[in-house]
Amino acid sequence: KREFVARCLTQITGLSDSAAYQVMMQAHNFGLATVGRYAFEMAELYHEQLREQGLSVDMVPVDDE
Repeated sequence: KREFVARCLTQITGLSDSAAYQVMMQAHNFGLATVGRYAFEMAELYHEQLREQGLSVDMVPVDDE
């Protein structure tokens, strides 16, 4: 459920309730969403924990600008 996804985002990544809701709705409406930009180690941790909850997530490298 959408509430489960938003709760996972708040508990695992520390997003606020409103930010987690916005990310969840973007994923719901468009099929994908950006959770945030994190250092590699933190992104790897979030990636693993979100997948353990059954969410479909991917890490994408970004260029520093």
